Amino acid sequence: MKTVAISVTARTLTPFAYHSLMVQSGTATLPELIGDRAVAFGLAAALGMTAARVALPKKNYQKHLAAMPFRTSVFTTETPRLLAPLTRRLNLDAEAGLQKKVQDVAKKGNLKDFFRIQEVPPGQVFNGAVFGLDGFDPFKYADQEKLVIRVGLHRSGMVLLRKTEEHLVRLNVSTAALFKQELPMERYCLHGLQLSPVFSMEDAAEEVTKWR
Repeated sequence: MKTVAISVTARTLTPFAYHSLMVQSGTATLPELIGDRAVAFGLAAALGMTAARVALPKKNYQKHLAAMPFRTSVFTTETPRLLAPLTRRLNLDAEAGLQKKVQDVAKKGNLKDFFRIQEVPPGQVFNGAVFGLDGFDPFKYADQEKLVIRVGLHRSGMVLLRKTEEHLVRLNVSTAALFKQELPMERYCLHGLQLSPVFSMEDAAEEVTKWR
């Protein structure tokens, strides 16, 4: 069955952050995009496709993404914004205990008790796509016109997904490489997030069909 290409908008309902960019005394999120893997895992969790675990499994993006009946594009916005920096505290005693190696790292200044983050604000709209393999449609699967997924550090951000009119999308070159597929790269953002040139929905669906 043919891959279903679904144009989607993602509207942020709450602020969220990732440790993406290094800034003075902390980190800031890349404001112009939401990574394809963040959307994929958020959507899988919202649809009840993730296993209940006490701890996270060993990281294996290719294996975990391959188990999902869909693929995703990178979600991008033309009006990127970030909120003012916020100070956060890391309680090393509670989080890491009094292990000598942790205390040594902290005393050398490589691990801060206080640091700053910058979050994406609510109301931001990102455009992207979900590609249902073999005809899978996450909205029909959930019998909902809208879906809310969680993204960001500690899954603290909430994003509303809904279908929209067809638009151009970008794929993640790094994700394509996990499935031994090569794509031209237009912009290197992070090691696991590399933007392809724009694709039409039809061409993008044809490409991600190979990601199995």
